[in-house]
Amino acid sequence: MSQLTLEQVRLITCRLKDISDTWADLWVFLHLVPVGVSRAINVRHSSFDGKSLTMEKQGKFKEIEIVVSPLVCELIRERKKRYPEDIYIFQSHSNRVKFQGKPVTVIAFNQALKIASKGITEQIVSSKSARL
Repeated sequence: MSQLTLEQVRLITCRLKDISDTWADLWVFLHLVPVGVSRAINVRHSSFDGKSLTMEKQGKFKEIEIVVSPLVCELIRERKKRYPEDIYIFQSHSNRVKFQGKPVTVIAFNQALKIASKGITEQIVSSKSARL
């Protein structure tokens, strides 16, 4: 599978913004932070200290601390400002779980990517495509 071009990534990001700011932010986050989507969606606001993220132990993954770029810091701050009650950085706001405080799902994210990438590339675009 060939990688997406930067232009394709940009166009997909723009389309994701039209669907949901959460999907667009998650897509950007995955490009900038060296973790898989299952770890990214489970990151809580309380894991961010203003400069780094602590990824909690999860299954076979040990706890790690990642110093994040200023762009990622700004993304997290903006999400907290936009959704002050959220527990997770990428929390679901769907009617199904709106009042339960749950993170988004990988399945829903991949579905949004499929829709957003249509007509931009013939490649199958998924959360794994974020690794350039």
